[in-house]
Amino acid sequence: MSVRFNRRVVRELYRLESVGLIDVKQVWVIAERYPTTDWDVALLVRCFTILGAIAAGAGAILLASQAMNVLRLLETCLALATGGLIASARWLAREKDMPRTAAAMEMTAGFALQGLTTALAIDFSTGSRNWPALVGVQTVLLIGLAYALSNRLVLAHACVTAFVWFGGETGYVSGWGMYWLGMTYPMRFLAIGALTLGIAWVHATYIPRYQPFTRVYAHFGALVVHLALWFLSVFGSFAGRPSWPGSDGERLGFTMLWAAVAVGCLLAGGRWGLAWLRGYGLTFLIINVYTFYFQFVVVHSAELWWIHLLFSGGTLLALGFWLERYLRGDARAAPL
Repeated sequence: MSVRFNRRVVRELYRLESVGLIDVKQVWVIAERYPTTDWDVALLVRCFTILGAIAAGAGAILLASQAMNVLRLLETCLALATGGLIASARWLAREKDMPRTAAAMEMTAGFALQGLTTALAIDFSTGSRNWPALVGVQTVLLIGLAYALSNRLVLAHACVTAFVWFGGETGYVSGWGMYWLGMTYPMRFLAIGALTLGIAWVHATYIPRYQPFTRVYAHFGALVVHLALWFLSVFGSFAGRPSWPGSDGERLGFTMLWAAVAVGCLLAGGRWGLAWLRGYGLTFLIINVYTFYFQFVVVHSAELWWIHLLFSGGTLLALGFWLERYLRGDARAAPL
């Protein structure tokens, strides 16, 4: 939708608030979905808050470290920062009606909590070198914090740490080998991505209180599924072989499966009006086509490199022009 249309929506919201049909907080919540500027000012609010808190905390720690044990000081400061940031964020949201700044401060508290657990692990290390277990503990703490605060930013942070933990822990358990539970790394992440999409569906359907978390889980699950299928289409599953990449037939099969998933995202996004899902489908379908071309065409006819350059460059230019016209058409179609 155009900025001009969004401004009309926001003006109408303020008119409804002036006649008492909705309150100020409802205006803020709904208006968030209709940005009235060409760039997101809320992003600057979050960035400034996070960077400012980190810089101020680091300065205080460095200043005090001159007179105290550095590790103990670090643990104390991180514990105080975690609690202080959460308390300050709650106060800002409740008393000052500054939900964006509060959400950013709570995310910063999540980073402080992660730093605290890392410092404690270093302080009380037993020499096991099991760093994935530490990341797993941090993941559990961050997920708990996200649900306690109902904060999507903290949940996104937790999803990133969960991704690192899963890859690291399965590698640690298998002795950093290729297999664990008979599954290779790409296949494991494909399963986790599908499971995360299921969690998103459960939140959307059965947990109204945490329905805003649906989008975070859906983005994470869709991204992991597509990345796993991309790796499988390039290398195969590695199953039952001491070497890689897999056979042409196996990689072609995964390429077709990936294309089917991408097309499914396009169709599902169009059916339910989910622009983000259409975006995933279109983006990864394009990547799939070029991956197929370079894997099964270019590699068998390298002597025609100049034709391949012309073809790939020309199609990319044509694709760019088409997307430009498509986006311009969407802008013109938007109500003014």
